[in-house]
Amino acid sequence: MSMRRAKSEPVGKQSLNLILMAGHAGSFREIDGGRKIAKKTNQKECEIYASPGELREIVPAVERTNQDDREVIDMGENVVIMQNMFYGIQAQSLVALDIKIGKSTASRAQLFESGEKSQVGAFFKEMKMKLYDYYTKSSTRGWRAIPVNDQNRAKIGRNSEIFLMEQLERVNVNKNAMITNIICQLDRIKTKLEQSQKTFIASSVLIVINLQYPENARVKLIDLAHPIYANNKLFKKYKENFNEGMNSLIAFFKCCAAE
Repeated sequence: MSMRRAKSEPVGKQSLNLILMAGHAGSFREIDGGRKIAKKTNQKECEIYASPGELREIVPAVERTNQDDREVIDMGENVVIMQNMFYGIQAQSLVALDIKIGKSTASRAQLFESGEKSQVGAFFKEMKMKLYDYYTKSSTRGWRAIPVNDQNRAKIGRNSEIFLMEQLERVNVNKNAMITNIICQLDRIKTKLEQSQKTFIASSVLIVINLQYPENARVKLIDLAHPIYANNKLFKKYKENFNEGMNSLIAFFKCCAAE
């Protein structure tokens, strides 16, 4: 798929941008000739991107112009427009890793309190995700990898360490410098969330590597649709959930650097 377009159009499921979507393909669109991604989301995520505060440097850059508004007018009210982190990277040079953080990736109470689900809907969503977290080993590992394409998400999630190792093996130059850079950025994300008065359920870190310049790998926090604030009784539990997942992921990359 070409990264440059005369008109905006929905992002197909085979798009290189699928990993940035972290959701349903129909909710995303490339705009501004592929330089940006428009994401249809909920009000909470829109508010966070509109006023990121202490999270500004760890989330994708948000840019919005009048022309952007015209391109997404049919997408509804809650639309976030953010930097396309893959723009300018040739398909064969792209390594994109979407990694879901946390031993638990759904909360019945949060889903119901936020109005996203009814009590029954929240119950079934939580049960479904508990089974999925268990099967993919998120519930013990603290994170899971999500594939870019149509590969088996559950199978890859269950074998996340192998999947990440295979992707990292594509890097032939400056690998140690790249891993050190990734670890530093993961540490920054963890520190910023430790200092924040909010945390997230089912957020992800997106790692983007250009195989031509792997030492310049970029890491951002994405999937901010399920925030938990400090005044919520769930805050401590899910802050620990996020920290444990980040610590586990950082430890994994440190092991990669040691090999």
